[in-house]
Amino acid sequence: MTVIAVLPNSVSIAPAQCLALGPRFLLVSWTMDGKADGAANAVGPITPSVDGEPVRPPFTTLTIDTGWGGRRVLSILPAPRDPRMPIHFIARNRVIAELRAESGAADLDPAGLLGSLDGAARLRVLRFLFDFACSTPALRRDAAFAGLCRRLVLDRAAEPAMLAVRATAGGDLLLCAGALSGRFGAISGLVVLSPSAVARAPFDACIGPDPAGKGRIAFDLLIDRGLCVPGNLLVVLGANGVACRRFPAEPASLPTLTDRLNARPDTPAALRHYLLSCLAQRGRSDASAASAVSELQALAPLPRRQAADAKRPIGASLDLAVPTADGGLFLAGWLHDPHGLAAELVVRTPFGGERRVESLAHRFPREDVAKLYGASGIDRSGFVLHLPGNPGPAEALQVTAELRLASGGALRLVPPPRPRAHADARAAVLGSLPPRFATPELLETVIGPAVAPLHAAHLATRGEPELVVYGERKAKPAVSVIIPLYRTLEFLRFQIACFATDPTMADAELVFVLDSPEQRDELVHLLRGFHGLYGLPMLLLVQSANYGYSAANNAGVAVARANRLLLLNSDVVPDRAGWLPQLVAALEERPGIGAVGPKLLFDDDSLQHAGLYFDRDLQGAWYNHHYFKGLPRDFAAACRPRSVPGVTGACLLTTRAAYSAAGGFCEDYIIGDFEDSDLCLRIRDQGLDIRYAPSVELYHLERRSIGRHQGYTRGVASEYNRWLHGRRWADRMAGLMARDWCADDEAQPSRSSRTRKTAQVTR
Repeated sequence: MTVIAVLPNSVSIAPAQCLALGPRFLLVSWTMDGKADGAANAVGPITPSVDGEPVRPPFTTLTIDTGWGGRRVLSILPAPRDPRMPIHFIARNRVIAELRAESGAADLDPAGLLGSLDGAARLRVLRFLFDFACSTPALRRDAAFAGLCRRLVLDRAAEPAMLAVRATAGGDLLLCAGALSGRFGAISGLVVLSPSAVARAPFDACIGPDPAGKGRIAFDLLIDRGLCVPGNLLVVLGANGVACRRFPAEPASLPTLTDRLNARPDTPAALRHYLLSCLAQRGRSDASAASAVSELQALAPLPRRQAADAKRPIGASLDLAVPTADGGLFLAGWLHDPHGLAAELVVRTPFGGERRVESLAHRFPREDVAKLYGASGIDRSGFVLHLPGNPGPAEALQVTAELRLASGGALRLVPPPRPRAHADARAAVLGSLPPRFATPELLETVIGPAVAPLHAAHLATRGEPELVVYGERKAKPAVSVIIPLYRTLEFLRFQIACFATDPTMADAELVFVLDSPEQRDELVHLLRGFHGLYGLPMLLLVQSANYGYSAANNAGVAVARANRLLLLNSDVVPDRAGWLPQLVAALEERPGIGAVGPKLLFDDDSLQHAGLYFDRDLQGAWYNHHYFKGLPRDFAAACRPRSVPGVTGACLLTTRAAYSAAGGFCEDYIIGDFEDSDLCLRIRDQGLDIRYAPSVELYHLERRSIGRHQGYTRGVASEYNRWLHGRRWADRMAGLMARDWCADDEAQPSRSSRTRKTAQVTR
């Protein structure tokens, strides 16, 4: 486009001066009388033009007032291809300044460029240069321009003060500290000047009070090690001036950031938050910085913050915040807001994610909160929620939040870091609300989405279990007996004694799987003694952590050698010798049998298990039940062999083929519950039958191990497992229970009788 300038006689064209600004750009300057009509009309966009054609970006222009009432205009633009061509500067279709070809480029004179300008104007000139350079790669890497900027800065501060280097941080970063005059004002920009380049500082500074108490402004800055070298300058642009600081040589010995924070427990929360935010920002593209975020959160977390003052009309707390690997975020806490002052909850994760919550759908009573505020009636202040999101570059352990009020105010909340171990975080989620409030909807939308990724992450930490062999292994045992162990070891002496005194057990392989590795030395010593006493060959697998009943059984099956697999609990003790061949005979009685289970008794000789079936509670949720539980041992209906919907995993005999085709035990269930019925349903889906063999009787001292697992007894793990089981198998269970099992086996009581007599829920 050709621009035709209209030049009235009353308007003069200001002569422009060209200053050296590297080989590819020009810095053009001119001054004009502030009272001239042309200068007044020059306010607005100014476009440079060469030979009637507008100059293509990048270019920028700055107009500032001088101390004598005039105006100085600075323009940075690419140098024209033909240096002989004049450059015109046009505003509102008028040429207001001209750079003539014969004027040439003068060396920069800081006094000439900044002379007659007050402090605010000089700050604008420096920012003008730095902003353009930092946004223009060709210019910020120009050594001549970098030298120009250094001359401008050092002209004002010939001997800059030295920064201090405090610590090393992840992502090859250093923590530096400095101080400014109390009159400096807010820091508006940070620029690093090296002898050959100009660059913005990677992060803003964290401002704090002067620790020396002299009224100065203290600041901390995370900066790349490559920028923090002698000879480089840090230019600090402030509301009331410009400051320059020198970078020192890096000390030979520096503490890590975590060590420094731990050594200074009084470190302000604002600085901790700043460091975490900067590392998280860098961590999006730098794995070492992302790891530093996790380390900082684990070893030097932000202090917990809540609003729990009974004298205030509103209070809140985030008791638990658990980010998960899939980007989800589980929150549990309370909100006491009888006057409806809260507008929304805003939660921020370290890597910049933000979630907003306007309503808390799942509320339940909190007696501790009601007591704090002296609330009468039911104070449903407790809440849990799950917020989906995108995965971050590294594991997050702690979040921050604001409870924003309708008035515009806010309460800042900081929960404690989530437990580092995935199993502990899973247990915290499961223990975050009383089981009676775990509705199917809450399990579906809140607990399930949080627990599933935590459980998967925990299982993913498994290594190869340790194998300890006692005696010579059998090459082809008739049956492999898999016995998972967790905490409860006192029944082993009775169980192993029964095995040792039963000649029919001589062809069986015993595989113990320890799921509580802290008992490893105790159990190794115990089994060594039993082997020395009885001579029984045995295997012991020691899991690296507690991965649950399913994982323990699957690990045992993986090393077992037999084609018949007996899954046996450690608290199951045979009533008499010869029981195992009878159970094998029941499995092989006819083709098409996938699993069998025996009669199990309580220690008072009443029935604990005579087959497993499914029924619904009053809310329609599916439960597992045991036939005839609590009735006498010789109850007639419990003494007939028959097909049953399933059998308990406390003693279940199957074949390796059926077990493998079913995929083994499903490991999605938590700790130990419903896995056995899940396996039975998988076996039935192969078209195989499941039988109850009452001629085999064993005592089952029920649920002794699981009762010692706090993650199970103090939370909603059972409700979660039941919900997961029902969600997967509801239709299959309904189909099975529509079958007339009495007609099939002539031993089934009526459904109403069965329901009355077996109302207890079992695993």
